[in-house]
Order: sequence, then C-alpha cells, then structure tokens
Amino acid sequence: MSTLKAYYGIYYSRKLLNQVLLMIFLLLTSCEDQFWPELGEKYENILVVEGTITNDPGPYTLLLSLSTSFENPVYIPLSGYEAIINDNLGNSEILSEVEPGVYKTALDGIHGVPGRKYQLTIQSSDGKTYQSDFEELRAPVGIDSVYVELEYHENAGFPFDIPGYQFLLNTKASIIDSSYYLWKLERTFEYHADFRVYFWYDGELHTFPDTDSIKACWKTDPVYQIFTGSTVGLAEPVLTNFPLHYVTFDNREFSVRYSLLIDQFTISEKAQEYWKLVNEQNTSGGELYAKMPFQVKGNIDNINNPNEQVLGYFQAAGVDTKRVFFNRPDYQVKMYYPVCELKEPDYLEYGLMLQFPDPRDWPQYVTMNEYYGRAVPVQECVDCRESGGTIEKPEFWIDK
Repeated sequence: MSTLKAYYGIYYSRKLLNQVLLMIFLLLTSCEDQFWPELGEKYENILVVEGTITNDPGPYTLLLSLSTSFENPVYIPLSGYEAIINDNLGNSEILSEVEPGVYKTALDGIHGVPGRKYQLTIQSSDGKTYQSDFEELRAPVGIDSVYVELEYHENAGFPFDIPGYQFLLNTKASIIDSSYYLWKLERTFEYHADFRVYFWYDGELHTFPDTDSIKACWKTDPVYQIFTGSTVGLAEPVLTNFPLHYVTFDNREFSVRYSLLIDQFTISEKAQEYWKLVNEQNTSGGELYAKMPFQVKGNIDNINNPNEQVLGYFQAAGVDTKRVFFNRPDYQVKMYYPVCELKEPDYLEYGLMLQFPDPRDWPQYVTMNEYYGRAVPVQECVDCRESGGTIEKPEFWIDK
C-alpha cells in the first residue's frame, strides 16, 4: 500500500470515522431548536474496525479502536489483537501491530488480486472472534480526468456571492454495466506569508540570512468529505462531470498553486451503500428531523454473538490514483482571503520587543516597509509555518 493509503487509513479514519461514524446518531440542527439525543453509555466502548485491501502492492493497514462518548470523542486504539486477512484460495497473512491499534501486512505479504474474495478475522485477547463477510476485489476503473469550474456561492462572511472552484471528475468506461465507487481525496497547496523577514530576535537582534526562507509553505490535508457514485442505470458505464468538493476563495488554498490527489476505489454494492449511509449520517439536517437517527451497520460481526454491535467496514477494492495541479485563477477573478497590512501597532511592537523582551515569544521575526521602517506584525504574516504548513517542498510538487 502506498504512503498515501497508509496515511489515509490512519488520519482519515481517525478523524472521520471516530468522530462521525462512532457518534452513532445524527446531531440534527436547523433553524429550529437543536435536538440532542440521549445516548447514555449504550453506544460507548464498541469495537470499530476499518481496513482496505486493494490491487496496489501492500502493506495494507487495519485500524482497531473503541467508540467513545458523543460529548467527548477521543481516539482509543486497541492493542493485543490478532488480525488475519485470507482469500478464497486459501492464502492468508497475520498482520503485525506496528503501533497501538494500527496493524499492517508485510511489505512482501499478501497482495490483492482482482477477482479474488477477501475476509478479515480478528481475535481478541479474551477469546472473542470477529469476522467480516467475504468481499470481492473488483477490477479498478481508471480516472480519465479531473478539472475545475469557476462558480459563485453564497458565503456567510460576505453580503454577496464569492467565487470558488468546483472540482469535477470523469471516469474511464467500466467493463461491466454496474460499477460502484468511493473517492478519497488529499489536497496540498502552496501559500506564502505576506512579508519577508529581515531580522530575528532572541534577546539579541540578528540579520536574517535568507529573507524568503520562511515565506513559502506547503500544507497537506485529507479532504474530509465522502464521495460515492455508481453507473447503475446509465446508458454507458462511465461517469462524467461528477462533482467532488468545492473550494471557496476566502482562504489561501488557491492563493498560489493547488494539487489534488484522488484515490478512486471500485467497490462492492454493499460497501457503497455503507459509505452512503455514513455520509448521510454525517451531513443530514435539512427539514426538521426528516430522518430519525440510525446506526450504520458494517460487514463485521462477532461470530459467537451476532447481537454484539461492531462498527466499521473491511473492504476489498480496485484502486486507481491520479494527481492533478491547478494554478491560482487569473487576475480577473478576485480572491477574498485576508491580507496582512503593516499598521502603527506593528511598528510600536518592534520597540516594545526590544524594551520589554519576553523569552516566551522567541524567536520573533522582524520585517521592514519600503522606507526601512521595522515592524513586528502577527507572526503568521512573516512566517508561513504559523499557518500550519511546512517550508519543505513535497517531493511530488511540480512548480507552475
């Protein structure tokens, strides 16, 4: 499994499944009074399983954890379990626990093959045995293209519609009429601090060696949305203009350059139905209580006690991956993200920094205006790392 897939398995699942799926019930909100379901402890301490085997080479990652309270969701990994993946031809592998709650196959271990069926078996230290249904690994369907279209949407922070990019995807044609898909996305974007650094202060004032060295950053995150689709009922087994996520221009995602990495999983009908329900549970609101809260049932059971609740899904999937790059839109399209400006308090802060040094703030970075006036603005205006990115350019990055 690629580094991306391992990253998705841990990061995406922990945030999305452990804080959304594991909450069990919808938090229904609207312009009416909020409804907070009385959950008690009934839906706490439930086994949560999440893993995928694909046609890509391993290692494959399995996550085991416990559900927690609605009010205080935390990640509780489960250690000391035995996990085995086997196929319908008698091949199997015991996974190794590489960190608490994270189990992996060997680099040269079991390899997903389209057409074969795969099953997960989990044994707890107290003798409980959990098992998934057999899932057939479908042949992957390729991604044909990914592109953006400029749209204007309402935005609560503005009295008018502001622009953004809607991402759209075209698949290649499937060899069968009915294909089912799950997409997981990872974004990386380049952004810049607004000012260069000319000096830095740590009790003494130093000349900054490279004024641009902390100006450009790259930030990588999963896109926390679930996208599913199918070709059922279509005249041709191909999806065109399929909508993915939307990025509004009130932030710096498109301030310089943006890259999207798309994993397109070809999955079973049952798996797609599961992810659709998870998505509904995550996003429902709409009309007042149009849907009652419900629990999303996966494909894993306690074989000795079918009544025990188990959350999550073990799926087999063909996968195709595509990375695309997009530049900032041309000058006719206005961006609405906040821009730093040097003001009188920033110049005063420079004198206060020298007169009343505070080691808790060190290092502090100093910029200058065009008249060489020195200022200490909010540090994210001079140090791009303060906004969550890294100054190390990703290996995959292609400059425009």
